[in-house]
Amino acid sequence: MVTNNYITMNGNRFTKVEEEFIKKYHKHDVKENQCSSSLVKHIKAPVHLVWSLVRRFDQPQKYKPFVSRCVLQGDLQIGSVREVNVKSGLPATTSTERLEYLDDDEHILSMRIVGGDHRLKSIPRSLMADQEHW
Repeated sequence: MVTNNYITMNGNRFTKVEEEFIKKYHKHDVKENQCSSSLVKHIKAPVHLVWSLVRRFDQPQKYKPFVSRCVLQGDLQIGSVREVNVKSGLPATTSTERLEYLDDDEHILSMRIVGGDHRLKSIPRSLMADQEHW
C-alpha cells in the first residue's frame, strides 16, 4: 500500500528496484478518503511468455482463476470494453472494464473498472511484465 510515499507489500518493504518500477509505471493520484495499492508477483518464466498471457484483455480467465467468462464488446483496441463474470464466493458477479493503454514494447496494460455489481467505480488498474532485475 502507498501511504505518505511509503510503499509496503503485506507489511514488508519492496526492494528499491521494485519501488522505482512502481513509482515510474503506476502513478496514482490518491485523494482524501482513497487508497492505493501495488502488488509485485515474481514468476519464474520468460517475460515474453508471461506477457503473452496478461496482455490478453479479451481473455483474463487465462491467468485470473476467479474469472469464469469474458465478453469483449467490439474489436480489441484502446477503448474496448469487456464484461467479466467472476466465480461465486467473491463480493461481485460481474465487472465492466475498459482498456486504457496497451504497450507491447514496454509490457504495460492499463484498464479502468467502469461498472459492475460491486462498489468499485472508475478504478484504474495497471499490469506490467518485466524481466527480473532484482
